[in-house]
Amino acid sequence: MSTLKTTEFNQIAELAQEHWGLHITEVKRELVTARLSKYLRKSPFSSVREYIQHLENNATKDDMLALFDVLSTNMTSFFREHQHFDYLEREFYTPLARGNLTLPGKRLRIWSAACSTGPEAYSLAMHAMEHMPDLHSWDFKVLATDLSTTVLRQAEDAVYPREEIAKLPESMVSKYFLRGKGENADRVKVASCIRDYVTIRRLNLMEPWPLNGPFDIIFCRNVMIYFDQPTRTKLIRRMIDLLRPGGILAVGSAETLGNLDLPLRVVQPSVYMK
Repeated sequence: MSTLKTTEFNQIAELAQEHWGLHITEVKRELVTARLSKYLRKSPFSSVREYIQHLENNATKDDMLALFDVLSTNMTSFFREHQHFDYLEREFYTPLARGNLTLPGKRLRIWSAACSTGPEAYSLAMHAMEHMPDLHSWDFKVLATDLSTTVLRQAEDAVYPREEIAKLPESMVSKYFLRGKGENADRVKVASCIRDYVTIRRLNLMEPWPLNGPFDIIFCRNVMIYFDQPTRTKLIRRMIDLLRPGGILAVGSAETLGNLDLPLRVVQPSVYMK
């Protein structure tokens, strides 16, 4: 497929903005073309024009989710951007263990707001387990949300290539992962002692959220880059409403909220407190 025409690209970009708040600029035209070409080769549509007409006039919810999968970049890994986990260990779990920080009812809630295939959410649960030996006595839950059907399915399965945990300490691997055998020897599965703390749900960040909160920690990392500034401001304000006072919000290391008027203070680069 040749590069998308300007009108075709603009139509796709408008659909992405309308449904998911994605701000897809001209610099992404080649990338969108490549991904759309791959998708259309396996689809019943004979041309980009036919596909766009279907999206605009007859698309089902599943059709739109398929387009979202085409446009999404799902880069993730276990304990990605480790400085955020270091902050939690130093400024959250250590004071909690020493009694300098208390949470009513021993209730701890964490939200991985763009969980992709799941490593972030499972990392948050493992990290809590490592630093809270009595976690089993807590009302502890990690909510993991995303919109992509493909990544949610992978997150639910919790099965990953062995190389994805290559950089984790062996002590952690032996506690929190099951090694595959035979034809699955190159794969691992997150153990139930971690999976049981993680709830995986579909969520469109641009639609109403069936969430009650309050959350103690929200990770919304490497998401702001897909939105324009008004959308970013609206999204973060909604998240702040779900954070308890003193709650922690982490964004991607390449992202900043410094130019937005928000009731947050910076506690370290890309980490904020309500």
